[in-house]
Amino acid sequence: MKNKNVIIFLIIAAIVIILLIISSSNFFPSAYEKYYAGDVRHFRGNLIEAEKIPVYPNEEAIKNILLNSEVFKIYIAYFPNETENAYFAASSFEITNKLGIIFRHNLDANVGTFKDTDNSSCLFFYSTNQTRCFKSFPINSTDELFPTFIEPVILLLGPSHANKIAVTVDEEYNYLIILEGKSFEEVDRSYTDLDLAVDKMLLVLMED
Repeated sequence: MKNKNVIIFLIIAAIVIILLIISSSNFFPSAYEKYYAGDVRHFRGNLIEAEKIPVYPNEEAIKNILLNSEVFKIYIAYFPNETENAYFAASSFEITNKLGIIFRHNLDANVGTFKDTDNSSCLFFYSTNQTRCFKSFPINSTDELFPTFIEPVILLLGPSHANKIAVTVDEEYNYLIILEGKSFEEVDRSYTDLDLAVDKMLLVLMED
């Protein structure tokens, strides 16, 4: 009986040690993390939920706009609103940061940074002689947007202008990507609907 108890104890101890090793090695990654380009990338939203967000008309449309080799500057536009501005700022930062990682991974080149004449933040890739710039700005109307092949626009819509959670490539403007979040409530969670839309777009671009 004593030997049996010792064996049971050793089995339990081995299971505990294995679970601790698995936990410390990130074998089960967080729902807020993704391994990409040689490192663990942290996201604002739950990626399991973000994967469920619909993309219109399809994911390839997003890649064709943002991953084409001619892109020079990406504008991030929003309708200013006192209760929503902070969320737009957070989303703009997340987009700029993650797109920078995506471009560095895809172009596989040494990077320098600089400010363009319009104060946009830019990355210069030395070995490919390419530039990617980012600029956020408020608008009063979509008539102020002029997205092009080399200067696409990402439009952030919060509850004051959105009634769904979605990522849409606008058919009228062609090079306009609309990210919609119908609610900024964070009840029982630490992220918003807009975070999910932003993360969905980024996940699409991170696909191999």
